[in-house]
Amino acid sequence: MSDPMKSPANCQSLIWQHVKTGGLYELVETKAMMRADITAVVIYRSLFDGQLWVRPHAEFFDGRFRNLSIDEVAGNLT
Repeated sequence: MSDPMKSPANCQSLIWQHVKTGGLYELVETKAMMRADITAVVIYRSLFDGQLWVRPHAEFFDGRFRNLSIDEVAGNLT
C-alpha cells in the first residue's frame, strides 16, 4: 500500500460504500492474512444483513470502495 491516503489510519469513519452497488459496509479488520498464500486481506461487514466479507487489501483500497465522512454516515443511516 504505497498511497498513505488509502491507509485505514486516514479514514474519516469505519463505514465504506461499494462504488458500483452503493452497499454500505463496516470495516472490521485490515491486518488479516489469507492463510493459503499469505495475502493481506480486509474483513468487512454488510450493514444491510450483517454478512462478513473478505477481500484482498489491494482490491479494497483500489477505488472499489470509498470511505464515508461522518456527515455522510449520518445521512445514510437515517
